[in-house]
Amino acid sequence: MAHNSSRTSIAVPAIGTGNLGVPADVTCWVMYDSVDNFIQKNPTTSLTDIRFVVYDQDPSTVAVSSMHSQHS
Repeated sequence: MAHNSSRTSIAVPAIGTGNLGVPADVTCWVMYDSVDNFIQKNPTTSLTDIRFVVYDQDPSTVAVSSMHSQHS
């Protein structure tokens, strides 16, 4: 929707890592992979700022997302 509305930024929450119990590394991988696939399919997108939002009181999600962003 953000792409179709010509938005320049979007924030994507790490859904599922809390009560749903999805492992943080799986959630992180899916999020980064999804953005990578989107950008490859839409190289001229107006989206230039894509941010992942994690709950700062969840140490495992923060650690995994920090590690992945350093290696991307």
